[in-house]
Amino acid sequence: SSFFFTMDYQSIVTFILNQLKPNHRALLMNAQGFLGSTIKKYIKSYFIIMSITYLELAIGLSIIGIDKAFIIAFLIAIFDVLPVMGTGGIMIPWTIINFVEGKTSLGIGLLVLYIVVTVIRNIVEPKVVGDQVGLHPIVTLFAMFIGTSLFGVAGLLSFPITLAILKGLHDSGKIVLYKEVTETDIVKP
Repeated sequence: SSFFFTMDYQSIVTFILNQLKPNHRALLMNAQGFLGSTIKKYIKSYFIIMSITYLELAIGLSIIGIDKAFIIAFLIAIFDVLPVMGTGGIMIPWTIINFVEGKTSLGIGLLVLYIVVTVIRNIVEPKVVGDQVGLHPIVTLFAMFIGTSLFGVAGLLSFPITLAILKGLHDSGKIVLYKEVTETDIVKP
């Protein structure tokens, strides 16, 4: 089926678009444009987060005295981008192994580094993603939480993207989702 869809992609898309009313077709095309733009912004935001994680790990591992700290930090930062896994997928087992082997000071160092990286990421991620896609960090955090709760990893990524697309359509005037708040609307105690 993929072969046939690919072969006739343009005619299939044209057929489907012709079934829609002109205003719905325009809305769909705008949403498609916002989707592409939002995905690029997401990739940029996660590259920024990966870079921050890399720097934290490289500095932390160097301080702890790990050989080839920069290479290990790079590999962990790449692993960190994978949904669900994160830095804990490597740092927690590494910490446990060091405690089991009796390397308590190294285990404590790795544990502290993991906690620092995790706390900073939890603070930075909603802000960076929100700034890139144009959503307030609280809205981004809320969308990530609800998306994950409802649909797991797919929801973690798709809910903020969907909100960003809807906000983009709202901001461009294609749809109206909410009333804008003006300075006179703000209730002062």
